[in-house]
Amino acid sequence: MTKVRPAARLIRASSQCAELGAAYGNCVLATYNNMNKDTCKKEFDAFKTCVTKNLKRK
Repeated sequence: MTKVRPAARLIRASSQCAELGAAYGNCVLATYNNMNKDTCKKEFDAFKTCVTKNLKRK
């Protein structure tokens, strides 16, 4: 049986979505002084979808 390494899988999956992660980070950085709920929802949802897709077992 192989070892399960969830953190390694998450790192690998999120690295495949670097552009979307950067877009989300830039949105948060640009609005952190005036942050409201769902301010960067579009960017977060795109990043989350990408990471989730890359986490699925092949």
